[in-house]
Amino acid sequence: MTSDFLTALPGRAVIAITGADARSFLQRVITRGPEGLEPGGALFSALLTPQGKVLADFIIFDDGDGGLLIDAPASEADGLIKRFSLYRLRAKAEITLRSDLGVAAARGEGEAELRTVALAAATDPRAEALGLRAIVPVGGPEDETGYEAARIAAIVPEFGRDYGPGEVFSTDVNHDLMNGIDYRTGCFGGQEGASRMHRKGGVRKRTVRLDMDAPAPLAGAAVSAGGKPLGAITSGAGQRALALIRVDRLEAAGNETVLAGDAPARITLP
Repeated sequence: MTSDFLTALPGRAVIAITGADARSFLQRVITRGPEGLEPGGALFSALLTPQGKVLADFIIFDDGDGGLLIDAPASEADGLIKRFSLYRLRAKAEITLRSDLGVAAARGEGEAELRTVALAAATDPRAEALGLRAIVPVGGPEDETGYEAARIAAIVPEFGRDYGPGEVFSTDVNHDLMNGIDYRTGCFGGQEGASRMHRKGGVRKRTVRLDMDAPAPLAGAAVSAGGKPLGAITSGAGQRALALIRVDRLEAAGNETVLAGDAPARITLP
């Protein structure tokens, strides 16, 4: 059982988009557009390469005044601002990095405390088990241990920990299963490839959870079954880890024991 937590997330940054066209121009370029997002809600979305690989993903909040607050990986914030500025064209929208704001997360008793300081807050749109996600004034206590354990238990891979820019397809890291892709509307970059995989059932890789009876190996450790490689661990917490594996090879392995490094592991699919 994973414990409650309350922590700032220093690896995140906040981008504000305001103006009459703040939502409409984004609707055309990201995997799940913000039109229809209301105060008290949040959505998960991403920006893809033309081939469908993830450049960055992020959580979008309504700012309470018609604009948007984007919870993004700090490492990609400047690049996202540049790309959004290019996509804006003549749209009436201002895009700024809010260095005075940060991101925090809480589950359990800490949720009420977090709401008292939040400018925007909502249940984490990727998984309810991750509790409350919020935009807050920068600072606050930092102890991500509980958050990391909850994230891995819920099989939620995260940019900067499990993958980087241009490394994976959106379905490799379960974006489609976390309500991060809207296949029905828009014409976002990379949509053709993403839609083709969705329609034809061509998803060969998934991020899965491994449960072990010993501490999880470090990221990069091989995952195998019957002497054949399946993939590799991407992050871990305690006796659990996430791994990106070939699901077709897992199916072909049948009842063979799965190994994470040299340790037996039980796989849970997302």
